[in-house]
Amino acid sequence: MEDFINQAPSVLEAPVYPYPQPAVQKKKWEFQPHDAFFALLALLLGQLFARYALLYADGFFTTGCFLLLYLVSAIYIRKSGCKPRPMQHVLGAVICVFTLVFSLTASELLHGLCFVFLIAAIVWRTHAVCGGKGFVTRFFPIDLADSLLAKPVSHLSAAPHAITATPKKNSAATAVKTIVIGLLVTIPLTIAVAALLASADSAIADLFAFLGDLPAIDTIRFFWQIVFGIPIGLWLFAVLYSSAKRKEIPFRSDEDYIEKFNGLRVIPNLGLYAGVTPICLLYLLYVFTQTNYFLSAFAGRLPEGMLYSEYARRGFFELCAIAVINLIVILVLTGCAKKSGENRPKALTFYAVLLCCFTLFIIATALAKMFLYIHAYGMTQLRVYTTWFMILLAAVFLILLVRQFAAKLPTAAILSGVFIVMFAGLCFGRPDALIAEYNLSRYAAGTLKDPDLNMLCFLSEDAYNVIARYQDTLERDGIWEVYYNKAKDKVTVDYPYHKDRSWNLPAQILIQQIHTDTTR
Repeated sequence: MEDFINQAPSVLEAPVYPYPQPAVQKKKWEFQPHDAFFALLALLLGQLFARYALLYADGFFTTGCFLLLYLVSAIYIRKSGCKPRPMQHVLGAVICVFTLVFSLTASELLHGLCFVFLIAAIVWRTHAVCGGKGFVTRFFPIDLADSLLAKPVSHLSAAPHAITATPKKNSAATAVKTIVIGLLVTIPLTIAVAALLASADSAIADLFAFLGDLPAIDTIRFFWQIVFGIPIGLWLFAVLYSSAKRKEIPFRSDEDYIEKFNGLRVIPNLGLYAGVTPICLLYLLYVFTQTNYFLSAFAGRLPEGMLYSEYARRGFFELCAIAVINLIVILVLTGCAKKSGENRPKALTFYAVLLCCFTLFIIATALAKMFLYIHAYGMTQLRVYTTWFMILLAAVFLILLVRQFAAKLPTAAILSGVFIVMFAGLCFGRPDALIAEYNLSRYAAGTLKDPDLNMLCFLSEDAYNVIARYQDTLERDGIWEVYYNKAKDKVTVDYPYHKDRSWNLPAQILIQQIHTDTTR
């Protein structure tokens, strides 16, 4: 027994495998001569975006940042040997136009929405050009997610590898690269130390007076700029580098997608019809029993015992719930039925059409109720953005309705085009200015009892520029001072402390107005 124990292998000994283990393969990086320069440029762009899009108010500088990013991506595309198609030139023009939103409006909400749109548009255009695709693809949402997330994340470490990939034979290039990397690492740290010293000692602050004011809040922002700017820069170059790799690892083909989705078509059609029929009957019963409730909106009257706010709010939430349910049911019908696709049965089309028509009716009713609510109490941000969303939702279901009779309809391209047009109307229509114009014009005409001036003063400078044009009306009713005091506080208190909030055209107009009134 003792001999057996002595001969047994110790559990602490490393196990011996009978077969050699596969070696871990390192990712092979292949760079072009221009990649190191674009990697450094992407890191610089990351700092600019962190400063002028995340930490400071958006404005003229944000417009410049996006134009620079678009220019960098266009040059990188050319350097990679790719040529844009005509529709991609159109998309490039759309991108350049939308960069103006940050300068032409002061609405932070529009700035945030436009930021997301421009990032997605620039990334998609870069990958689509290098991948040989057109305006959009048939399975655009999946391809866009792959271009925004999957491919860049898998190449996130490309920038440092590109910077350190200078040929060793070129000693001068290696020396320049070493100096640049050293400066990139130490200059931000040097500036941060200088800012901290300036905040702690007045003498040091005077010494660095040529750099401008260095309050503690700027020091903190600079720190976060570095923290956020580095990963943003790494991601930006990963987007560029992964787009060039589209030649080697292209987009998945439509046939591949179709094969994958065909695997989901496992539910018998008869079972789907049986499950959807009670829902459709319930919808029809609901419409008939609530006819007076729904159609009162089209007649321009309020149902008895209800307030305008309750009437409109209930309609909106009913719309959202029903639209989401119907959209899911339509996707299940058309995507999971065994017999679907181009040779779908007429019964499947009938159910999809019925759901689309019912949803469009509910949307039309909700819009009518919202217009009734706006006519009674005027516009607000919530009412305007809700109306815009409902119109967009109606367009989606209308396209889905047509899609039931035209299987080869380029749905993704049409939906993308409709969204861009509607989003342009929202951004360049400047909702805050529209709200102020509508409320004050009706108030001046005597068709609106209260313009809700306090609400208007919580809007952006877009609304302030409009309010100033109604000075005579507001002075007549003794409420001009409410606006003027808030506008003066913005110019004399807020802007000097947060100069970045004046980096847009409406803010500059407001500054000029207050300055003129002060010196008059």
